[in-house]
Amino acid sequence: MANTIFQRGGMHSASVEEVWGEKTWRQAEKDSYFNDGRFVGSSSNSLIQVNTDLTKRKGDRINTPLRARLISDGKVDDEAIEGQEKAMTFHNCQTTIHKRKEAIRLDGEMTEQRTAIKHRSEAKDALGLWLAENRDTDVLMGLSGLANGAGTIPASAPTAHRRFYGGQTTDGENGVEAVAGDANIVAAGGKHLFGTLVISHLKRMAKKDGGSAYSKIRPIVIGGKTWYVMFVSPWQVKALRQESAWINAQKDANVRGTDNPLFSGAAGIWDGVIIHEYDKIVYKTGNGSNVVFEAGDVIANGITVARGLFCGAQAGILAYGRKIGWKEKIFEYGSQFGVEVSSIYGFSKAKFNNEDFAVITCDTRVELDAA
Repeated sequence: MANTIFQRGGMHSASVEEVWGEKTWRQAEKDSYFNDGRFVGSSSNSLIQVNTDLTKRKGDRINTPLRARLISDGKVDDEAIEGQEKAMTFHNCQTTIHKRKEAIRLDGEMTEQRTAIKHRSEAKDALGLWLAENRDTDVLMGLSGLANGAGTIPASAPTAHRRFYGGQTTDGENGVEAVAGDANIVAAGGKHLFGTLVISHLKRMAKKDGGSAYSKIRPIVIGGKTWYVMFVSPWQVKALRQESAWINAQKDANVRGTDNPLFSGAAGIWDGVIIHEYDKIVYKTGNGSNVVFEAGDVIANGITVARGLFCGAQAGILAYGRKIGWKEKIFEYGSQFGVEVSSIYGFSKAKFNNEDFAVITCDTRVELDAA
């Protein structure tokens, strides 16, 4: 009689790795902010479009086509159109993929003997969370135009028509004040905070038609209605919730009535923009010399600035060469157990004709809590 055994280093170890790799991937999706089913999808109507072409062929760069609008008056009545057809114009958004990996190694048999902890399960949870957090950070930094710590996402400063600096007062009485950069964001008079007037201003920026130079930002279509999505810091939400216009609007429970996951967890809606609070939104406090988002734009001394993100459809491209790899290895004459998890992917902020395609950065002053 023979028993079938699944164990480290055994004849079925490949099956073990496949099973635990899939479990780890599900854990990563569960722990993910951006990739939990709300903001990503395979269609061009998704906020972040997923491209898996390189899972089927070799290569380390993937091109996602972005189509230009047809700009013309067309023809009317019996006017001839044959021979005057228009050609479609596409700009490719290129995304480079990299292998990202982390590993856990146990000290030895006595380490496992001393505890009832299920080490493979704990490794799955720990590595799944690691993968989710790093991928979320890559998406956030890419959309923000900032480099990530691993060096796989390069800095890409917001382009001329896709950035806003400034803000409003909490009561919004004086309208929106736009300034030239973070260095001009100051505390005087309680100006330059985030609020409803800023949200509507960004929506108007998104709808501005730059012709062939830059396009309108295409909203996400849900049930025949159009929506934009904005990610803001907890302190930008803090300012928003001090504004009476926002408070009164949320009394109407305007998130209720839809089961689309894009609304799940939203802080609220204003002017067709779904507001999501995200604690990883980047913020920096100026010291008057070297704290910056972009080179040469120093944040005013003592002022904290957060970079919110106003997004439409196809704001970014998440490209995969391989979603998950789980490898187990035995060391020290079979007494030590190690496991590595890896994924091959890349993220890029979508660009069209050298202009950011569907994300506007929103730098406003924030008031951090005293403790």
